[in-house]
Amino acid sequence: MAVRKIKPHSTRSTAAKRPVKKPASAKNAAEPEPVAIAGIAPAGSPKKYRARVRMYRHGLGDCFLVSFPRKHGGPFHLLIDCGALGRDRAAMTAVAEHIEKTIAPEGGGKSRLDLVIATHEHKDHLSGFNQARTVFNRMEFGEVWLSWLENLTEQEAQELKKSKRQAITQLKAALESKVGAAALKDSEAFSGVRSLLGFSDDEDKTGTGRIADALEYLKVRGRDATKLEYREPGEGPLKLDGVDGVRVYVLGPPHDPTLLKGSEVTEQHKRDHIIYHLSQGGVAGLEALNAALASASATTAAATAEAMADDRYQPFGAAHRIPRPASGKTDTFFSQIKDFVDRTYDDPREKWRRIDYEWLGGFDQLALDLDSDTNNTSLVLAFEFEDTGEVLLFVGDAQVGNWLSWEDVKFRVPGTDRRLPAHDLLKRTVFYKVGHHCSHNATLQRGGLELMTSDKLVAFIPLDKETASKQGKHGWDMPAGPLYKALLKHTDKRVHLSDVTEKVPETAGKYGVFADDGKTFIDYYLK
Repeated sequence: MAVRKIKPHSTRSTAAKRPVKKPASAKNAAEPEPVAIAGIAPAGSPKKYRARVRMYRHGLGDCFLVSFPRKHGGPFHLLIDCGALGRDRAAMTAVAEHIEKTIAPEGGGKSRLDLVIATHEHKDHLSGFNQARTVFNRMEFGEVWLSWLENLTEQEAQELKKSKRQAITQLKAALESKVGAAALKDSEAFSGVRSLLGFSDDEDKTGTGRIADALEYLKVRGRDATKLEYREPGEGPLKLDGVDGVRVYVLGPPHDPTLLKGSEVTEQHKRDHIIYHLSQGGVAGLEALNAALASASATTAAATAEAMADDRYQPFGAAHRIPRPASGKTDTFFSQIKDFVDRTYDDPREKWRRIDYEWLGGFDQLALDLDSDTNNTSLVLAFEFEDTGEVLLFVGDAQVGNWLSWEDVKFRVPGTDRRLPAHDLLKRTVFYKVGHHCSHNATLQRGGLELMTSDKLVAFIPLDKETASKQGKHGWDMPAGPLYKALLKHTDKRVHLSDVTEKVPETAGKYGVFADDGKTFIDYYLK
C-alpha cells in the first residue's frame, strides 16, 4: 500500500447552528479542479478525483469514510457509521486507527472528521464508537448528524424509544424465564430472538457499554463542536463546509407513523413488485408474550388466575382452559385427569403432538419487528454533484416504509421554481450503499432499484457472509438471492461485498473500484 502525503487542513470550528444553505446554482457554480485526496490508498488508484467512498471490510456492519476535495486546505472527510456484529474491541480499534491514519494532517496534530453521521441505533452501525472510543477521542469532530428521531425533545421520538425499550425488556425476560428456556430447548420459538436482540443489546464480550451509550457519545461530541444536527426528511440542499459543487439531501426517515412502522412485507407488495422477495406482531404480540410468561411462572393460584384473565392474549378461551395448580398446591380437578394426561399428552412418544410452545412462535416475529422498525428509522442521505447531477446514495438500513415515503419528498432548490422529487435523485444515482447487508426488504424494486438507471451505477454491500450464516438457528439470507441478482443486472455486475473472501475483479478499476492488498477496505472513486 502506498501512502500519500497531504496538506494540513483547517481545524477551525464554527458556532453556527446550521450549515450554510446558500448553494450556487448549477450554472454559476465554480467547480474546483479535482485534487489528490491523501491517505492510505491501494496501488493503481486515481491520484485525482471528485469523491472517494471507502467501505471497510471489517465484518457484518457499516463503516464508510467519504472524502471530498476542497479548494483550500485538505479534503473534507465524513464518516457514516462505524460498527460490526460480533467483532471485539481490538478489531474495531484497528478500524478506527486506520481511519485516523488515513485522514491525518501532514503537519501533525489531530486528525479531523469534518462530519460524523450515525444512521440508526444498531450495534452493526455504532459499536465502534464504544469499542474504539479512545481513538475517536483523539480525533476532532466538526459536525454530527443524526435522524430527527434521535431528538428526544420530539414527542414521537420519545414514544418510539419507550416502545423499543419495553420490547427489548420483555423479549429478554422471555429468554431468561423458565418457559423461555423450555421453548429454546424444545422448539424453535425463540431461535432467532437472541441474535436479533444482539443489534440493540449490551456489548457483552465485544466491548463495554450499550449501543444507546454510543449514540449519546456522538450527541456529546456534536454539542461540544456546537454542530449537532437532527436531520428531517425534505431538508436540503445542504452544503459541506468548503466543498464546492456538492449538495446533500435528506430523504428519510419519514414522519408518517404508518410508514415509519411499515417494515412488514405484504402479499400486495409482492403482487405490485414493490420488493424483490418475499412483520407484525406489534403491541398485541408483546401483550401475549407477557401473558404467557406470567401464567407460566405464576406461583400462586391468584397469580395464575390474574395472568390468565384476559382471553385476548391466551391461546385458548377461559371455557377451554384447564387451570393447572400453582406450585406446591393440589387441584382436585387436575388430579382427576392427571393419569389421563400422563398417558397421552405427556407421553414422550406423543411429544410430536404437543403444542406447549407452538403459540410462542410469534416471538421470533416480535424480535424481527423490533429490528425492522429500528432499521426503518435510518437517516437516508443523497450527495449530489451540481455539475453532472451524479448522486451518491446512502440509505443506512432503511426498509419498506422509509423507501415508500420518498415518493412524496420534494426539495426546494435555489435557482429554480421546480420542486426536486427525491425519486429524481435515485434516477441519477451512480453509487448505492446497499441497505441492511442486501436483505430482501431493504431495497425496493418499484420506487427503488428500478429507478436507478445510470449506466455508471456501482453498488457496495457491507456483508460478512460467515457471520450472517451463524445468526439464529438457520442463518440469515444475505445476500438475498432475488435482490442480489437484480443488483448484478442493474449494475452490469458492478456489485462488491465487503466480505474478505470476495475477490474484487481486476476490471473493477475501469469504473473506479480498487481494493487494498491487505483486504482492509474497498474504495470507489468518482473521477
